[in-house]
Amino acid sequence: MWVFTCPDTMALSHFNRAVVGPSAVANEAEEKNKSKYSSLSPLYDFTPIAVETLGAVGESALDFLHELGCRIARSTAEPRSFTFLMQRLSIAVQLGNAICVTGTAPSTSSLDNEVALP
Repeated sequence: MWVFTCPDTMALSHFNRAVVGPSAVANEAEEKNKSKYSSLSPLYDFTPIAVETLGAVGESALDFLHELGCRIARSTAEPRSFTFLMQRLSIAVQLGNAICVTGTAPSTSSLDNEVALP
């Protein structure tokens, strides 16, 4: 089993953790999910996956994605599978960020038009 989370690296609630170093917010999110799901039966193999909005990947996520990339490579005989997987993940995060940013624009104006500031 796995759970995915994408914490906002720039959120004020993560500021003190984000300045510690790369992936600090993602690693913290993974630890929170480990605690949250600690009562799961040991029959389950649980992996928390966290990718920050700026693209940093948590340790558990990186291990999982590396294993997945290796399995895809063995199955497809494509040695670049892990690289392709990380590129697709990066694009998905960037797309999510773009949707969040454009979602804040007023529906009556476009980002291409200049908006007069008060």
